[in-house]
Amino acid sequence: MGELKGVNVQKLQGGLGRTNGNKDNHVAIICVGIPVGAIATAVNNAGKGVVLKSPYDAEVLNINESFDANNGLKLYNDIVEFFRLAPEATLYLFNSDVEADLKAFLNQNKEIKGYGLNVTWNELVPNLLTEIAKHQSIINDFAADNRLIDFAIIGMDELDDFTTDLFTLASGNVSVCVGCEDDTKIVSIGSALGMIAIRKVNENMASVDIQQKPRSKRGTADYTLTDSSLGRWQTAFLSDGREISTVANSELRDGIIAKGYIVVAGYEGYAGMFFENSYTCIERASDFAFIENNRTWNKAARLVRTTLLPKVKGVVKKNPTTGFIASTTVSYWKQLLNKSLETMVVADEISGYEVDIDPEQIVNSTSPVTVKVSVVADGIVHEFDVAIGLTNSI
Repeated sequence: MGELKGVNVQKLQGGLGRTNGNKDNHVAIICVGIPVGAIATAVNNAGKGVVLKSPYDAEVLNINESFDANNGLKLYNDIVEFFRLAPEATLYLFNSDVEADLKAFLNQNKEIKGYGLNVTWNELVPNLLTEIAKHQSIINDFAADNRLIDFAIIGMDELDDFTTDLFTLASGNVSVCVGCEDDTKIVSIGSALGMIAIRKVNENMASVDIQQKPRSKRGTADYTLTDSSLGRWQTAFLSDGREISTVANSELRDGIIAKGYIVVAGYEGYAGMFFENSYTCIERASDFAFIENNRTWNKAARLVRTTLLPKVKGVVKKNPTTGFIASTTVSYWKQLLNKSLETMVVADEISGYEVDIDPEQIVNSTSPVTVKVSVVADGIVHEFDVAIGLTNSI
């Protein structure tokens, strides 16, 4: 068309403040029981593992009910259960817990925020402490390289010795689950991962209700493991094969729960089965004694790092009189961080935050800029103490 332009109009992006969906619910199952063969090769995928969006993706790999039955596994069951509880989450699947293999798998799948695996208890060569230490070491090694993994859940199959006090350990990213759906003594790791993946980062995996239910459960008063129509979680068992209802409260509360083991149980007079809590293997006084503490801190840390990275090696204006950082630069950095962390407030994942940057800093190659970020984490109500009395009038 033979016409003059005069005014050029460009389409801008980002003004509506929309973001891509977060990947907080990207988790992995590590299954070491897959027998050597075509399925194991496909799942390993040259060390990359596979990504599942639904049980159908597992069925394409010939992982199905027959596969579980023929190999004495509950892998397909765990996958189905995971997506029943967290239908919009993403599940990664890998088949080696050899440290080098597991690290390589996690390194190639940056979105993974946590993982779970079943380990069979060996009372002849007690392996509970070694497994906990192993997975905390893996997470620590990644953290040293600024890759933050929120949690590792060990389902300790056949564990019948609960004498080890997990709260005396120093593994704040590792949890031990002993909750089983049946008496097979195989921990239901798919349920544990599903109940984490459906929740926001600040939610306890044992909350009776959740903040954002799947479409099929909206309008219900809670979010229980139990689904009578599917025959799921009609009761619960421990990893030693005992039904939870047969365990004395004194033993359950003081001998198992009080030592940091994650169990599944019900509430007296209330229908349904729930995880009891989200303990990690560290002292109760720690800021990271629960899985949600790690998820919240790690998400904030990722946001802060992603926000500041584009400014690394950038020009820093100085106050010409003092040589310190210019106040305008400090204000700009704080504005960027405020905008980033505000997304967690809007998403109801934290109660608030504060960013502090002291302008009286000298910037050079040997002196990093010090930034202090305080995040106000939400509290979790674990119990209510209620006083009820009769009266003639109010």
